[in-house]
Amino acid sequence: MSDYTFDEDGNPTLRTNGASQRNFFSDEEDITNIFDVGGDGFDVTLSMAEETLSWTSVNPHRARKSKGKGLSLFRSAKHVPPEKDSLELKNILGVKIKRRKKNRKEGDGMCLGFIVYTYQQFGPNTYREKVIEFEHPSENLCRKYSERIFNYIRELPGRPQSVKLFMQVMAGHKMSKQLYRDKVLPIIQAAGIDVDCVEIQHAEFVKQEMVHINLDDYDCIACMGGDGTVNQVATGLMNKIQAKNDVEVKAGFTPVACNVPLCILPTGTTNQVAGSVLGIGQAVTSTIHMILGNYRQVDICSVYHEEKLLKWSFISQYGFGGNVLSMYERYKHKLGAKGLDAAILKALTKSKLRPYECEVEYIPADPVSNAEEKNTDNEYSTCRTGCTRCWTEELDDSASVTNDTQVQDFDPLNTSNNSESFMDLSKLESPWKTFKGSFLNVGLYSIPGNCEMAPEGLDKFSHLCDGSMDLVLVKDTSRKDFVRFIRRHANSKNQFEMPFVEKICVKEVRFKPRSRSTWNYKDHTYSEIEYRESAIKNRRGTIQSMDILEIEDERTTPKHRHTQSLQMLDNISDIDTDEDEGIDDIDDLSSDPASRKGSGGTNRNSAGSSRGSAGSRKKIKNGDVIINTAQQEKQLVGPQYRMTFAEKDKLKRKTRQIKKEEKVKEKEASKSRSVWNIDNEICTEQDLNFRVHHGLIKICGQGISPNTHVFTDSPVLCLSMMG
Repeated sequence: MSDYTFDEDGNPTLRTNGASQRNFFSDEEDITNIFDVGGDGFDVTLSMAEETLSWTSVNPHRARKSKGKGLSLFRSAKHVPPEKDSLELKNILGVKIKRRKKNRKEGDGMCLGFIVYTYQQFGPNTYREKVIEFEHPSENLCRKYSERIFNYIRELPGRPQSVKLFMQVMAGHKMSKQLYRDKVLPIIQAAGIDVDCVEIQHAEFVKQEMVHINLDDYDCIACMGGDGTVNQVATGLMNKIQAKNDVEVKAGFTPVACNVPLCILPTGTTNQVAGSVLGIGQAVTSTIHMILGNYRQVDICSVYHEEKLLKWSFISQYGFGGNVLSMYERYKHKLGAKGLDAAILKALTKSKLRPYECEVEYIPADPVSNAEEKNTDNEYSTCRTGCTRCWTEELDDSASVTNDTQVQDFDPLNTSNNSESFMDLSKLESPWKTFKGSFLNVGLYSIPGNCEMAPEGLDKFSHLCDGSMDLVLVKDTSRKDFVRFIRRHANSKNQFEMPFVEKICVKEVRFKPRSRSTWNYKDHTYSEIEYRESAIKNRRGTIQSMDILEIEDERTTPKHRHTQSLQMLDNISDIDTDEDEGIDDIDDLSSDPASRKGSGGTNRNSAGSSRGSAGSRKKIKNGDVIINTAQQEKQLVGPQYRMTFAEKDKLKRKTRQIKKEEKVKEKEASKSRSVWNIDNEICTEQDLNFRVHHGLIKICGQGISPNTHVFTDSPVLCLSMMG
């Protein structure tokens, strides 16, 4: 069976069962001794040259001893081994010495033998640990076997020696801590891997840890949780790689590929990312892939909002997918795992299932160039291990960089100013295509998204590493047809053959929601008096700005400047008198000669303004003219006016009416917008840009096996109940 490994640059190379690996222990001699395996005696041979550990029964015709109180040092033999068997050393996960210990420290106690940890396959994508116990009371002999095996597996390329693990204890059924302690940690310790496990405390915990972490100290970054935890760790890891390589993160940048693999230990509710790469949401299988060094290059998308990078993602949905996640956040604390069923049913009700006005711009991906893909009878092909569409030896990261327009370089020494020497931009065909309309759901899938609700994937025809993502637009249709579309995710039928579903293979997407232009409500906050006052103030400010520009003009004479200033003051006074008599007039400086000359006269308004803030005072001096533009303080004249009971009652009714209409307005607005579901994390930003990157991250796993069983009925209760 063929699989893939990666060189130092992250490019995939084909290997066949590890046969190309160099054996550094071929000169060592074979060792053979008698061990007790499952209650019988066996000749156990360790051949470093042939890279095998084999055992043969010393007396195959002898009746086997019964389980329990036999001569076996291990009194609980799990199975009876065959008369002859062998194990390749590369398939060994770890080895350690077995001791009899009762209230003793680690490493103390009588030696009982050594244990070999390996794995066996149960189903197309499922791996389980297998423990083989070789019993012998000699510690020196057991140490000789275990040390040779351990030295061999440590030299195998791709196997990690130190791991950083982020654990989300609240994910799924809240069994992460127990699963890690009982199943995952023993395998990791047997493999001799140093693990640094930390629990995620809050939403920004992973981001803060990634800032201070040194990636050179770890061979692998692992996360234990659901898709939200995967998104947080993947985003932090990708941002850390860019910062380490001094890459400026901005819109349109070319990111650096991540050379540190990511291991996903799925313990969440859906586990879409792990299901796409592993074929099953099982933590033990992922741990075995991590120990063996099986990694798969996967496409990942960068998400932008207003030219700012928000996060990295694998699956994003707007509309129905966002509503399901919003409902699930309400129900998961009370209903637990059944909260997903309740959220789906709630989102499918007539009051919640509604279309959303959207504008989607996209750049189509390059057509499939593989001849085998073109000649297939089915237009759609699924991604399986050994897929011809995914892995290529040439991974061109620059292919994801798209230039919207191209302009011919202008050389003034070789070309004239003739317009024919330039490219006419109006005649260039833009690579962007646009879709406008009402959609029940908008989905972006760079991976299939296999999960319990969709065993074959939310987008069963998406590929893990083909440099593109699928844009799925579900147009406005009846509730019955949309339920049929949802149910097809759980069987082998093609949900994209429905007439209201549009599936496009793209490289980049710009999304923008379209809200209603008018609202059916009265605006009680509008006041015509305030509007008139603001208009007059704006005009006065404009005239004052014109006056300042005229005063600062060096080409005018002092006498002419003095005349222009007086004309401006007269204009301001005319506007104040004509438009609004309630606005304070500017100082009539012409009535006070002493003030105009600046020889000692006192200005009444300027004295009053001195009581205000010094920062708000602004004077412009031009020869003999001083203009004071400081805001004057308002003073009450006479007794203060008090509202009558009728006016107070009217004001209360008006206030209640305004609050009521504001609630109606907010309810109307909520119906016209949804939230983004990005890897099962809510994103409230509406205008987002997505861009896919080819094979930018490595995830532990080998993809989905071609022999994977196809489900015909959905295991989710709510989907099976729908008619």
